[in-house]
Amino acid sequence: MSKRFGLALFLLLAALFLIANRGAYHGYFQDDEIDNLSWAPNLTVGEYLAGLVTPCLEPNNFRPVGHAYFGAAGHVFGLDFSKYVLVVQLLHLFNVWLIWVLARKLGASVVAAATGCVFFAFHMALFDAFWKPMYVFDVLCATFSLLSLLCYAARRWILSFLCFWMAYKAKELAVMLPLVLVCYEMWFGARRWKPLIPFFLVSISFGIQGVVFNPNHDNDYTFYFTPAALYQTSVYYAGRIFLVPYLGFVVPLAAYFARKRRVWFGLAMMGLFFFPLLFLPGRMFSAYCYVPFAGLAIAFSGVAEMERYAALAMFFLLWAPLDYRTLRANRRLTLARDDQAREYISSVGRFTASAPPIKKFVYDGLPDGFHSWGVSGALRYFLQRDDLEVFEMHDPAATDALHQDAVALMTWDGSKLDLVAHTPGRPEASYIEMNGSTPVWQLSDGWFGLEGTFRWTEPLAKARIRRPSGARVFELRVNVGPDLLKKNGQATVTIRLDNQELPPHRFAKAGWQTVRWDVPPAPPGIVQMTLRVDPPYRPSSESRLLGIAVGGFGFRDQ
Repeated sequence: MSKRFGLALFLLLAALFLIANRGAYHGYFQDDEIDNLSWAPNLTVGEYLAGLVTPCLEPNNFRPVGHAYFGAAGHVFGLDFSKYVLVVQLLHLFNVWLIWVLARKLGASVVAAATGCVFFAFHMALFDAFWKPMYVFDVLCATFSLLSLLCYAARRWILSFLCFWMAYKAKELAVMLPLVLVCYEMWFGARRWKPLIPFFLVSISFGIQGVVFNPNHDNDYTFYFTPAALYQTSVYYAGRIFLVPYLGFVVPLAAYFARKRRVWFGLAMMGLFFFPLLFLPGRMFSAYCYVPFAGLAIAFSGVAEMERYAALAMFFLLWAPLDYRTLRANRRLTLARDDQAREYISSVGRFTASAPPIKKFVYDGLPDGFHSWGVSGALRYFLQRDDLEVFEMHDPAATDALHQDAVALMTWDGSKLDLVAHTPGRPEASYIEMNGSTPVWQLSDGWFGLEGTFRWTEPLAKARIRRPSGARVFELRVNVGPDLLKKNGQATVTIRLDNQELPPHRFAKAGWQTVRWDVPPAPPGIVQMTLRVDPPYRPSSESRLLGIAVGGFGFRDQ
């Protein structure tokens, strides 16, 4: 096959890949990505170089190769998500070409090598790796691992070692690469072992540091060398190989039936790169298959060479529908989550553009799949401050934060983000409605989280509210549920404003209801409201002891 024809075929594959995955360009940043963008562009070149050359384990998971990409891309691309996707997809296609070169180097025919490349290029177990910029660490680790293999095969030991070092500094999974090189020497090399000495010295050093000095204890990054962990992870990753549960466990049989060194090498490469992942049950992600599947693609090229074209066609006819179904499912879920993340992050950007100087934030609710570090990352990105304090609404520290002079509340209702700030000198509200803009700093004891347009109280709840000049009416709006009435028959609410107690009101019917009390004239100012509900209500489906669901309360002119 001529080089021109081969290039044409590769461009065709690239075009088909980009068309099939064009939906990725409509996505948006998730928590890990915005978190990286909030600090990676602020590091200096010297800090990246120091991280790159140090032989010590980075305790904070600093990966200078991947993070340097985020640093440079953050300066050049800003928040243009499509450009990040383009880079990671071009890197993926470059890795497909490297697999082609390696397979051919190991003796694969044109058809066999192309089969392995197609399998790797379109495998939807790797979906996140070429849809989400966060997995550029895995993609770059594969890039430098393949380059190290190719340089080693060409006896360019120093260049191979440098690529190995870069692969490790992209993702720690590359610590297994020296054993892959041993397999190459056994089955394809001249069994020269001396060039492998520096590889193993580095691998052993990082391996010992990773196990002995691992700063992660009892969290998702903790290694668990137990049968239970091995069972959990092996079942998960076996189901990723052919996108059918458990079917991946038959893959080792290919080593027995194929009896080809390329199959052995590819399976060994896959198994070695999977090995550390098998003891990380807290970090099971399909995209982590990316580096091991480079070995699977090499093994696939060996199996393909033994089969007739009809058998290969039959395999792809069976596998392609599963792959396409996975693409559709992943695309639908990813874009739905990304739409939420776009709304959340964009709202933070609009708020911080004109926000007062605030460094304390309390968030209530998050988009699907979003985590707390995404909130901190988005705030740091737009505010360019490292002294921010971010609390989750149910964190005990959030209560103290909400009663500080300067704090912002971020309330996510499932489709939009409401941000409201409390700053010194801002007047207190005279009427409080339960929504995303509720000034929760005026709510003290006895209030639960927002549920749509109301909040449950405890049997006794307190709040601080401003009485405006000329106020004549105090209003309470509640939502009485049928289960409450079924259990208690009624709910009696008593309101006290400072030392003045209003007549109790009895709620005996279901639905939204508004009650108003006339209040005598009094000077304007801050009033302490106490709400008491009798009898208390305990729902059948939970253990909370509740009072009543409040939709709003406060003073009215009339």
